[in-house]
Amino acid sequence: MHQNDVLMLGIGLTAPWKFLDQHLDMTTSPNELQLSAGTERGTEFQCSKCQKQCPTHDYKEKKWRHLNFFQHYCYITAKVPRINCPEHGVHLLQVLWAGEGSGFTLLFEQVSLSLVREIHVCGLDGERKTVMD
Repeated sequence: MHQNDVLMLGIGLTAPWKFLDQHLDMTTSPNELQLSAGTERGTEFQCSKCQKQCPTHDYKEKKWRHLNFFQHYCYITAKVPRINCPEHGVHLLQVLWAGEGSGFTLLFEQVSLSLVREIHVCGLDGERKTVMD
């Protein structure tokens, strides 16, 4: 297995997406692992509304916070296609690893929500309880 395959597996990338680049920024504290993903030009994608295969109109660069890679913050950047659907017009493709409009990957959100259930707070009466109580 190639190192890029491991990173693709960790991010959750599947075809037609591919891993393009990686960079560890050691000028920040904590360090940041920057991962880049993309697709081949000319790739067609399904419209999320009607499921028809549609050509790419252009691309919009998006960035998401992902789970830490060991002790390093991890960010995924991708040029996300805007597709041109004959029925629904030009709109941004919904990526599989993040919710619509979110700046976080689904895995990051899942871990964050599971941690919130374990956070303890004190009420006005001094009683200790979890956030979800």
